[in-house]
Amino acid sequence: MTSTHSKKRLIDYEQEMNPAQFAAVSTEAGPVLVIAGAGSGKTRTIVYRVAWLVDHGVDPSSILLLTFTRKASQEMLSRAIRLLDDRIALVSGGTFHSVGASILRRYSRFLDFEASFTILDQSDSFEMLDIARKELLPPIEDVKSFPKARTISEIVSRAVGSGQSIQDIIRQRYQHLENYGPDIERVRAFYEQYKKTHHSMDYDDLLGRAIDLLETNEGIRKDVCSRWSHILVDEYQDTNRLQARMVRLLANEHDNVMAVGDDSQSIYSFRGADFKNIMRFPDLFPGAKIIKLEENYRSVQPILEVANSIIQRAGMGFQKRLFTTKKHGTRPLLARPFSEKDQSVMILRMLKEFNRLGISLNDVAVLFRAGFHSFDLEAELTKARRPYVKYGGFKFVESAHIKDVLAHLRVIANKSDTISWVRILKAIPHIGDKTAKALASGFVEADSSSDLAIIVPERKKYTDAVRNMVNTLAQISRLNGSLPEKVDQVNRFLTPYLQSSYDNYPKRLRELDQLAQMSAPYNTLTEFLNDVALEPPDPEVDENIDSKQRVVLSTIHSAKGLEWGTVIIIWAAEGRIPSPMSLNDPDDLEEERRLLYVAVTRAKERLVIVVPQTIYDRRLGLVPTTPSRFLEEIPMDRFAARWSLDCVEKP
Repeated sequence: MTSTHSKKRLIDYEQEMNPAQFAAVSTEAGPVLVIAGAGSGKTRTIVYRVAWLVDHGVDPSSILLLTFTRKASQEMLSRAIRLLDDRIALVSGGTFHSVGASILRRYSRFLDFEASFTILDQSDSFEMLDIARKELLPPIEDVKSFPKARTISEIVSRAVGSGQSIQDIIRQRYQHLENYGPDIERVRAFYEQYKKTHHSMDYDDLLGRAIDLLETNEGIRKDVCSRWSHILVDEYQDTNRLQARMVRLLANEHDNVMAVGDDSQSIYSFRGADFKNIMRFPDLFPGAKIIKLEENYRSVQPILEVANSIIQRAGMGFQKRLFTTKKHGTRPLLARPFSEKDQSVMILRMLKEFNRLGISLNDVAVLFRAGFHSFDLEAELTKARRPYVKYGGFKFVESAHIKDVLAHLRVIANKSDTISWVRILKAIPHIGDKTAKALASGFVEADSSSDLAIIVPERKKYTDAVRNMVNTLAQISRLNGSLPEKVDQVNRFLTPYLQSSYDNYPKRLRELDQLAQMSAPYNTLTEFLNDVALEPPDPEVDENIDSKQRVVLSTIHSAKGLEWGTVIIIWAAEGRIPSPMSLNDPDDLEEERRLLYVAVTRAKERLVIVVPQTIYDRRLGLVPTTPSRFLEEIPMDRFAARWSLDCVEKP
């Protein structure tokens, strides 16, 4: 019955959708896998599918829409309500974890748990793991470098989600922590007992325990399956082992499942997503209908030709070829500036030209594989007072380890920099704010660098560490080498500190290498520090800046699901994309291919791919680069011989 709050709309489904979308939306029953290519109207298809089911007599309360965020399900169901009527409000929409929680509360008596068990959010989980660490720390050797609670949580969660052992996960992705495997197992065991004693469950429990119930208790499984006669799953390519298993169990009695996703956009293995889940769907659901959405509504055809060339060489996946009615458009540009600095300058010139043409810089994105790949560009944007916003990773001057290096460099350049002295002194064990300020005052007032070590009190716990630091900084300041060599010396001095302070120190060390590279074009340390210190104007207070003129900088992972008129992909070179850490694992290498594909398909009208000809190596200096192996596979006629902004139509 139609709600009195909303008049039912008559929908001509076939007329309002393309043939592939209509085929997906109008499927009567049974398992369906919808391979939704980039920009092909995935969300629209799900929204119309919900409306179609209700419009054709399916009880809305028996429909379950599974998404990865509550916001996503709410937005889809709101659109479906506007499309049809208020009956859609009875559709169940939520995350895998919320469904797991509802099952566990309803059948908690079978688990020897109270229905009012506590759900631990991420911060609660970190706190409990930290308690477990502290309880076990006395027997653990090398306590200082033992992994933090957040890292332990990541390792344990990945093990649960993938069905692998703690040691396997460490070996695959945390090799520098390999010696701690047995101790992490002990922390995990303590944590599990703590949860049981306190009637608490974390996010992984909500999936794992619910699945255990459904697998071991046929009565519960049939009862749960009878609640939902149709299940829709969004972003199926991002599911982990537990989530795919839950979908299979929830549909055990009817197989009415529509999974929507794109194998070519599976890029979240670091979060535990299993690319193979979407490939295995036809095996989990024999007889599944596979429907491909290949008509793209986002990009012009020349951009899609590049995207198709990248993904058609994938070792595994559903074959698809994106096409669009927007046949005309500028072919993408493959640019090869000499150095990273030239890459940044080239982008600034492009932004200036976009401004001249009236193209909003808010509709321009610069994408990159890792957060530190944009550091030099950020410095150039800051110098040019060109505002930007960054998604994914810290702005380089905001990262703690970058600030630490810069503070050391500042006291080398200026002995009177009290603020920097205080920062680097407080990083030394047993030195608090008061002691750091007192020592800093003495260092600033010292007549010469040779007097600095004398100021440090004798027989304090920090004496040797402070004197070593002072002597090291004095040696670096006298170094006759290049500026990158001085930066590199500071980096090496700080390496033990990073190793003891951060579980992800290998990544931070690579970012420090990038900082050394950034210093290469400068003649003096002071010039380099001046440029780094320049603050970008605050768009909230500078009335002269148009809010539409903030260019977006983003990691590719953070850009998924977004789109811009113009996309510039930087550092599309071997060693950057694919990442060197992916080269020994075929699955990781294939994910790198999908990353580049995702980056390319964010562009609507203009695409620039930039490969600097050289890269700075701290040992070898400037060394030649080669374009990413994925670009080498693309026919050169897919790119413009010369790219002219003047031929681009104004919006």
